[in-house]
Amino acid sequence: MIPLLRYFYINILMNRELTVKFEDDTETFYLINDKGLIVKMNRIIPKKIDILIVRQSDRNKVLNAVKMGYKLFECNSMSREDCLVKVLNTVFPNCKTCKFM
Repeated sequence: MIPLLRYFYINILMNRELTVKFEDDTETFYLINDKGLIVKMNRIIPKKIDILIVRQSDRNKVLNAVKMGYKLFECNSMSREDCLVKVLNTVFPNCKTCKFM
C-alpha cells in the first residue's frame, strides 16, 4: 500500500498535519505533523481520517478507503509506536526525529 500512499504525497504535504488511526482501535487516533510530533488523542472524534493503519490490506479495505477518502498503510509486524514512526517517515521524509506527546 505504500505506492498508494506516495501517490497522495503531494496532497498530504499541503496539510502539514495528518490524522492517523489504527483499524482495531475505535477510541484513539493520532495527529502527526511535519515537525515530527506524534500526539495521541482520546475521546475526540476527528472530522476526517487521513491514514488508516491496517495489519493486512485486502480488496474491501482498499475500496472502502477510496470511498471514504483516506489512505491505507500496511503495518503488520511492528508495535504501534514503530508503525507511527514508519508512517511519519514515509509521509514526511525530511523529518528526522519523532516526539511522542
